[in-house]
Amino acid sequence: MIIYTDLHNRTKNYTLLKDTITQINHLYNVKITTKINPKAEIYWGDKLTDNHLEQMPNLKWIHLSKAGYGKFNLPQTTFITNTPESSNGVAEYALTGILYLLRGLDRMSLDRKSFDNNINHILPFNKVKCLIVGFGNIGQQLKNLLSSLNINSNEITRHHDIKEVLLKSNYNFIINCLPFNDTTQNYFSEKIFNLMGKDAYFVNVGRGETVNEIDLYNTLKTNNIRGAFLDVIQNEPIKITNKLLSLNNTFISPHIANASIDSLDTQIKVFINNLVKYKNNQPLNNIIT
Repeated sequence: MIIYTDLHNRTKNYTLLKDTITQINHLYNVKITTKINPKAEIYWGDKLTDNHLEQMPNLKWIHLSKAGYGKFNLPQTTFITNTPESSNGVAEYALTGILYLLRGLDRMSLDRKSFDNNINHILPFNKVKCLIVGFGNIGQQLKNLLSSLNINSNEITRHHDIKEVLLKSNYNFIINCLPFNDTTQNYFSEKIFNLMGKDAYFVNVGRGETVNEIDLYNTLKTNNIRGAFLDVIQNEPIKITNKLLSLNNTFISPHIANASIDSLDTQIKVFINNLVKYKNNQPLNNIIT
């Protein structure tokens, strides 16, 4: 049984060591390869493209090492599973961004008087209002974290009318936890940003493609919202020509929200559990329909 993986020569979160590959091969009587093989039966990774599907027509099971996934034209006989556990740290990172912005760390100065301009934006937790957009695993975890700090939050899914929600109430933080698909592309656009209010912050730990970056840049440039905390953008890694980098009210991190000491071990464990089930013709965990 041949398994193709693209989890190599990457960051620490997504690099299978040779010793790990050798161990899995030996224990489960499989052959893991990092080179596209037309005989491969299983795909394991997070960079699946139509090119992979064309070059490996015999794939019967696709396992994604992340929670997010794209949309592909797959034969009905192909199983596709993901790894929701890989996003366990994302909610904590979103909370980190909220607290970072709330306490004015993005505008910190060693001159105490110059920082005074920010004090009216530093609210006690019980006066902070958050809107979580996208209420899957990450959104639910974030709501629990906020609740434990006595921070108020409401949530909507992509099927709700966010414009109606923003017209009814003001929020200090709007947190994007949306996946990327046909219904969420450019979900956040000029019309939405204009409804957030000049004191609002935008936090994105969802997908870069869900945001119209030109509209976001113009909104931040003109201070129509107070600032942004972004872990994802449309085209990664970010290019130095990206206009968002020129703004002084925007924090950008290199898509590391799920980084943690045990994230790779978690991904391997989830895959192995499913591999055993697959070999024994048992129902797989985390099947995407």
